Amino acid sequence: MQIDQLFDFVYVLIDKKRVTAKEMAKRFNVSVRTIYRWVDALSVSGIPLYSVKGRNGGIAISEKFAMDKTLLSEEDRLAIVSSVKALNSLGANIQTEQKISYLSSSDTDWLEVDFAPWSPEGSEVRTLFATLKNSILKKLQVAFDYCSTEGKIERKIVHPWKLLFRGQAWYLDAWCSSKKEERFFKLSRMSKVSQTGRPATVTQKEYLASGGQSKKDSYPGEGKKSMIKIEAKVASSKISFLLDSFVCSKMKVHKDKSASVTFLAPDTPWLCDMLLSFGPNMKIISPESIKQKIIALAKETIKVYK
Repeated sequence: MQIDQLFDFVYVLIDKKRVTAKEMAKRFNVSVRTIYRWVDALSVSGIPLYSVKGRNGGIAISEKFAMDKTLLSEEDRLAIVSSVKALNSLGANIQTEQKISYLSSSDTDWLEVDFAPWSPEGSEVRTLFATLKNSILKKLQVAFDYCSTEGKIERKIVHPWKLLFRGQAWYLDAWCSSKKEERFFKLSRMSKVSQTGRPATVTQKEYLASGGQSKKDSYPGEGKKSMIKIEAKVASSKISFLLDSFVCSKMKVHKDKSASVTFLAPDTPWLCDMLLSFGPNMKIISPESIKQKIIALAKETIKVYK
């Protein structure tokens, strides 16, 4: 007896209201006797099934049980469906979306999730995701080349714990064999990924129990960072790009469609590089230290082209 078959069995009853044992046997490619064994097993486990005799008879489920799904709010039900769609977009092959759709009274086609980049290499993200997911579930160590924030390519061997989507990117949360600590590795910076065939023996639970420090709220590879309050003026053509990366606490739009904005940014080495990428379309008002760093960086950039 397969759990997935019983799950399907119950949801067929919720959807169809009443089905004959013969119809169920044909649907699941089993004998009528097996169907009645399933009914007995489900009844013992607390699922309120019953038989209706007569011409229009069959196996049915209590309407009260079918209505129990309404105990979840519509927001909760849509969140479940959304999660399934998100995982399926990465090739997780979850076969429960049709079943979960019974939980929602809304049209579930309102949402499509695709984490792959717009580039033609988007399919590679799904392949990498599948490899890492398989390694986590089978508890196998993973090896890969990784490009650090300093641009150094290093071979890494890790004990994978979980996949994390945060800040518009996918990361692998794992215990790093070389650093002997928890690390986050950005999937887009990985190459030559493979399973080593060796078991992953360091678990997150054991790591934290032994005194290890969680890096959940740290910037990958950089640790915890203080935040800088930045005031700037942004051209209208670049406001949307700014909003893609930062949350503006204040924004005042001027007659020329440019905007004066205030936002918090992490004090990291890449901050000025990112702000300079706006070119002449952004002017930093404060703090003065950030303004001066960008001016110096712009001068160094000009030297490259001379």
